Amino acid sequence: MSTTRSKGISDDKFGVWLRRESWLTLKLSALALIVGLAVSQALLALSPAIAAGWDRLNYQLSVVALDQHPVALIRTFGARLQESEYGWTLLDAAAPFNVTQARKKLRSDYPEVASVTNGLPQVPRAAKLRSANPAAYDARLAAYLVRYNRIEAGRFTSLYQRDDLFTPPNANVKLGILITKLFGLPDAFLFTLGAILSAGFASVLLFTIVLALSGRALWRSRRPARTPLKLIVWPALASTLVWGAIIFMAVAAALFGGFTPNTSALALGAALPCLYLLAQMPLQLGESLMLKTPVSVKWDGIERRKPRGPAPKPGETIPPMGGA
Repeated sequence: MSTTRSKGISDDKFGVWLRRESWLTLKLSALALIVGLAVSQALLALSPAIAAGWDRLNYQLSVVALDQHPVALIRTFGARLQESEYGWTLLDAAAPFNVTQARKKLRSDYPEVASVTNGLPQVPRAAKLRSANPAAYDARLAAYLVRYNRIEAGRFTSLYQRDDLFTPPNANVKLGILITKLFGLPDAFLFTLGAILSAGFASVLLFTIVLALSGRALWRSRRPARTPLKLIVWPALASTLVWGAIIFMAVAAALFGGFTPNTSALALGAALPCLYLLAQMPLQLGESLMLKTPVSVKWDGIERRKPRGPAPKPGETIPPMGGA
């Protein structure tokens, strides 16, 4: 495991550092709010297109605060794992090992096929489709069977195919299905990432900001010292900053929503120094606790230990203190 050498956030005590940084953060936040308000008003008066884009950005940030917060993303991640069946075959790069999504895509690509019985596709309008173009029909069914057999060959058949569908599976089957979810972790991660990207530019902007702020604070901090530990702490710290950004946007909407509905972007811009301070606080507290050293007492040069007596000779015993 490698160790990341960092200069540390500060060598001061946590209380001294917090008072100094809090005052500096308040000044920077007030300055950012004033500058952002002046620039936004100037741009809004300059062009109607910019005003429409500003409204859209604020609306998207509000949607992200309501629908893309960390708890919602965890639910999205968990729901993807719970609702999907996974196998051991890499079926699709966008949804790796996901049998459920591969079946849905197969049905959408071949809507004329109703099911497969004894290895043969069941097509309700087979005669009419075949009469139109027999060669193309046979080639299409052959391509369908190739994809269908590839999907079925990669399934954990003994776990997901049961005779009685109305009886819940026993503990062994449940444990086996749980193990198959390990194959679904990359798929659930890609699905959650797609949910973030689908929310638009505002979602990407928010998560990029919190990742950058938390990453810079972690890289400067002496604790944790090892790079793998920093990578583990990074998502948790970024999630905390997302909650902080949501709180700032909610407070701005409550205080200034009566004057203007566009409060999310300004609140996020003014909250950047506060979010960075929030990211540094637990790291600086860890540094101050780990850097404390016990106070050493300087020796005054006086030897206070009593002198030792002569060493006993072989076979000779030492009489007890005060006589026999």
